[in-house]
Amino acid sequence: MKKIILTALLGLFIAGCANDQYAIEKQYWRIRIQAEKIFKNPSGSPPNELERVVNIIKGFIKKYPENNLATEAEFNIARLYIAKEAYDKSREQLNTIISKYNKSEAICSEAIFLIGNSYQIQDQWNPALEQYKKIIQEYPTTLRGIDIPIYIAQYYKSKYQPDNMIAAYKEAISHYRALSDKYPDSQLAYGADKLVAGCYMALKDWQGAIDAFNNIITKYKGKVSTDEALMNIALIYKQEIKDEVKAREILQQFITDYPKSRFIKTATAMLEERKEK
Repeated sequence: MKKIILTALLGLFIAGCANDQYAIEKQYWRIRIQAEKIFKNPSGSPPNELERVVNIIKGFIKKYPENNLATEAEFNIARLYIAKEAYDKSREQLNTIISKYNKSEAICSEAIFLIGNSYQIQDQWNPALEQYKKIIQEYPTTLRGIDIPIYIAQYYKSKYQPDNMIAAYKEAISHYRALSDKYPDSQLAYGADKLVAGCYMALKDWQGAIDAFNNIITKYKGKVSTDEALMNIALIYKQEIKDEVKAREILQQFITDYPKSRFIKTATAMLEERKEK
């Protein structure tokens, strides 16, 4: 009987926690609606509206400091300041987040990224780049740390700075190779090796890309599916290098090695296309 009562009480406790979380999420959703009005029309919202919403968000954080939404709320304060071009206040908020969550690499890297963005929006690329490189150096295994080397290269591409873009992609390749070497036989290493191939593709260095895809096949065949890597090699020979003989050779190898691949119909069709020609 006692066991039944305890089980029932536990069920009520869990249900109560779920209801509390729902109420918290509902409250935060209402706050988000007010913040969205500023995000959608930052220039049209008065300064006092910004401070009013920020104060409401701060009240939410104070009331629910342990809730995961509190962290999101703190970031939204920084984003509101950025939207209103109050960059110093945004950076102050983001530095507060870094100090508060100094043990969370993911949170710190995101905060540093937004600091960099605040400078980038102001067309201050050098201090922005300093923040981005800080992420690469201090938080290389976070999502931001993995993404940022390519982000930098793409920035130079968007600004029509080919020399800087090429240099950035080459730095990214070195960085990803170092990560792969440091964390061998891991998902991180596999992802880093794929990014190396992607960087060579972006540079239109087709032999470098082929070598990178072959490296993936050699390192990971039997551990993860490497059919996409071989298909990419075939496509490079076909579409970029224009080597029909080599492309056919790779496609035949693909059909032999990966008969159940999701790309098998495409590979077969490409071979049939060559026969018709």
